[in-house]
Amino acid sequence: MLKYRFYPTLLDKFSNFLDTQAEDYFYQDEQGEWHKNYNEADETLHFSQEEVDALLKQELLDAINKVPHEPSEAASKGTALNEVVDCLIHHRNSDNDSVKICKADLNGVKAIKATCDGFEFLFDIPFCKSIAEYFKGSLSQVYTAATLETKYGEVELYGYIDELRENKVFDLKTTSRYEFGKYAKYWQRHVYPYTLIESGACTEINSFEFTAYVLKGGTSRTPLITGVQYPEVYQYDHEQSKVLLKDICERFCEFLEDNRNLISNKKIFNEA
Repeated sequence: MLKYRFYPTLLDKFSNFLDTQAEDYFYQDEQGEWHKNYNEADETLHFSQEEVDALLKQELLDAINKVPHEPSEAASKGTALNEVVDCLIHHRNSDNDSVKICKADLNGVKAIKATCDGFEFLFDIPFCKSIAEYFKGSLSQVYTAATLETKYGEVELYGYIDELRENKVFDLKTTSRYEFGKYAKYWQRHVYPYTLIESGACTEINSFEFTAYVLKGGTSRTPLITGVQYPEVYQYDHEQSKVLLKDICERFCEFLEDNRNLISNKKIFNEA
């Protein structure tokens, strides 16, 4: 019997809650600027470990309960670029209600304008076409789901794959800075290949690639957005991922049961 339903981002937030040390925590001030919790100048912490744990727990509970929050310009930019690329790959107009796409002219330079969550982005056309060419022949936004047996009952893992081509899964990431290994702890690289194989959609997945783009531009001085690609590839081992997924899912089940009284969104318990 199906008892729980998880998607990768929730597992990421749970892992972050379990693993983050106060020294490595980043927080936003009232102006939206990010700061490292540990001040190296005077060797002090802005938030104690207990306070960091409480903040991350609340962030996790808010994600589970789907508490509305202000949209992030960085996240909206990634969503917009993903939709632009998918339209170019498949030679179609946007069918995503949250992203509006049209052509634009920037002082004589042709661009693609995408509006998402109230933010407006101007993407460089050759840059977008180069991404679409990289993913040429792929299936986009592929829904995948499969179950995993745990000691607490059956868990359904599910989500949408950005791009799928032959025996390789891709996830398109956008960032302002990059170093290799940035996405090593993200659960997508285990969940999506696992569900594809377990559901019978694929017989074999060889690798998972986080295709990261460090974006430049998007400012009043340089409005046209371009970027540089950094592929981060991981070989996929089905049995190893099954063991890792079982462990994190069982720990997450324990957290959910310990905090059931704080969870209003019962979909995670397969009750809605």
